[in-house]
Amino acid sequence: MHCLKRSKYQLNAIKVCVSVFLALAIVGCEGGSTQSPTGSAEVTFQPSQPTVGPCDLTIKLVDGEGKPIEDAKLTVEGNMNHAGMKPSFAEMSQADEPGVYEGTIDFTMGGDWFLLVSAEGPSGEVIETKVDVPGVNTK
Repeated sequence: MHCLKRSKYQLNAIKVCVSVFLALAIVGCEGGSTQSPTGSAEVTFQPSQPTVGPCDLTIKLVDGEGKPIEDAKLTVEGNMNHAGMKPSFAEMSQADEPGVYEGTIDFTMGGDWFLLVSAEGPSGEVIETKVDVPGVNTK
């Protein structure tokens, strides 16, 4: 009976490892692409190498045909790559140029960050992407 319990634990451990491997493989295939069937988001920073503190963002949204998406509901959440840090959020507003949105996000600490950009256009276009922000510098 003792050998059976050990085998069940080993089998469960193998199942967990395989599940984690498959999940990582799926995520790894996604990469940092900003393209989706309904459009894309292009994010730029000012300064181009962000530092701790406020950082200006410009996000350009286009639909699947490359046309600017205006009047989108846009949210931007910034997180550090390690757990335990409070996320930062950017308030975005539409700029004068069609499909272009501007805002500011506050990087509260140096290190590696990522942004989760989510946009919904008035015609139902949905764009969700993750943008890596490696090496936010301290001042």
